[in-house]
Amino acid sequence: MALELAIVAALPFLAVWVYEVSNMIALSIQGDQVSLTVAGWVPVGVAGVSQGALSPVTKVAQVLLCTSLLALPFSLLARARFLVAKSFVLTTIAAFAASTYWELLSQLTVLSMAAHTAIFLAGTVTVSYLLIREFMVPRSMKARLPVLTPRNA
Repeated sequence: MALELAIVAALPFLAVWVYEVSNMIALSIQGDQVSLTVAGWVPVGVAGVSQGALSPVTKVAQVLLCTSLLALPFSLLARARFLVAKSFVLTTIAAFAASTYWELLSQLTVLSMAAHTAIFLAGTVTVSYLLIREFMVPRSMKARLPVLTPRNA
């Protein structure tokens, strides 16, 4: 239990590093000159000089890269049967997947910030539920869990 708690305490740092390094790679692939800013042990952002307009495909590629990079830690934690750590990684993957919406926000300026936040949180919760249901719930229990449909979502 102590080992799992130590791993869970380190996972937020891993998640931030994965997200920012993925951002740096995606922007570099687009042809931008980028640099990673680090404060202590935590990256605080990526700065870059753009060769042109930021392509929405670049940010989607970043999200795909950072979610796929978390597959290895998830696999290792699954083998160790660390349920809390696995849940954290799946929820982080869900937040990264939902952040695709956040990255495309500049093209959706009609709604208020509160509405955008609600949409992002709803996306994160929905993707978290689906990932946890798929990867953590035993097959025999899945039949008893509610399924998200347009009527009950």
